[in-house]
Amino acid sequence: MVAIAATARWRARIVAAAASAGISIADPQAGVPGIRVLTCASGALQAIVPRLAHDTHPPRPAIGAHSDSIADRELRDAVADVAALLSLHGNVVLDLDAGGRKHRPARPDVVVSAGVDRPQWTEPAVTLPVGRDRRGGPLTVALTAGPGFEGTLLELARLVDTDAA
Repeated sequence: MVAIAATARWRARIVAAAASAGISIADPQAGVPGIRVLTCASGALQAIVPRLAHDTHPPRPAIGAHSDSIADRELRDAVADVAALLSLHGNVVLDLDAGGRKHRPARPDVVVSAGVDRPQWTEPAVTLPVGRDRRGGPLTVALTAGPGFEGTLLELARLVDTDAA
């Protein structure tokens, strides 16, 4: 399953886009303000995202990825794989852990991190399954976006979801 955390306005847009694609996504908290979570089957983003209006997509987001700060090696490798995939599609992905505390890069528009290492739905986010670990448990990577980058976030999530399929 893919988990999408979004504002009430974006949840309504996602549910409507899913309905127009013949996909049923329920929003039990429709109209409730704040960021809440929707879930959909892996692969559903392929049908939903193209149906959302494209006028909200900023040109190129500043993307950052965590590397060394993720303790679990398999999760760190999964994040690196997602960052590499986004780079192959023409995005520049900055290492958010490079340069130490004094020389942090400016806050990016989209952050790639481990699903368990992300903030607790403080911003719009998509958590994507990207494989299994050595013990057979799910490996998930989170893409988190700042305000105004919801559409871009879903486009990037669609790239990752397609690659994982």
